[in-house]
Amino acid sequence: MFTVGVLVGRGNAPVEFDIQQLQNEIKALKAREQTAETARYKAEPGFYEELKKPVEVKAPPTPKAPVKKQLPPAAPKASSNKPPPPPAKPVKKQASKSEFKKGSPVKTNRTLKELGGGDKPLTIQVSSLKYHALAQRTVQALKAAGYHAYVITAIVPGKGVWHRVRLGAFADKNEAAPVIRQLKAEGRKPILVRK
Repeated sequence: MFTVGVLVGRGNAPVEFDIQQLQNEIKALKAREQTAETARYKAEPGFYEELKKPVEVKAPPTPKAPVKKQLPPAAPKASSNKPPPPPAKPVKKQASKSEFKKGSPVKTNRTLKELGGGDKPLTIQVSSLKYHALAQRTVQALKAAGYHAYVITAIVPGKGVWHRVRLGAFADKNEAAPVIRQLKAEGRKPILVRK
């Protein structure tokens, strides 16, 4: 191997290269490649002239005026000067203690009307939810079932804003017990809390 290297180094090798010719071929290849690259990305003639032309902007179509619904004509008023009688008030039935025995179903509408009161210190919390919309849906469902439900928003340190769904107002645990039993029978997990 050593001897082959010496022979090549001294110019005695059987293969000779024309270095000038190789450099000319490389320059020609580079020039061809550059012209091909330029042709590939060259813009069409007139492209920039088209960009300089003003563009016509069409006005958006005018919206149609909304159709106003016409109300039916008002009924003629009676000629008498007497005001209409006030609507009749429903008569409340007092619940007896026997109706609230342990294990008996509770009619929530009557129970909440009788047991609810704004100045009582306790209330029942049905759930505590992160999303206000979900809390509102829960309140609507409870109201549809006859409960006096509402949402209280609270900031819990380290956890952020929570929306607590609560219902009713009660003086003590015994007063809230029938409603809690009814809620548990409906599959909810109520707790008695201070307002």
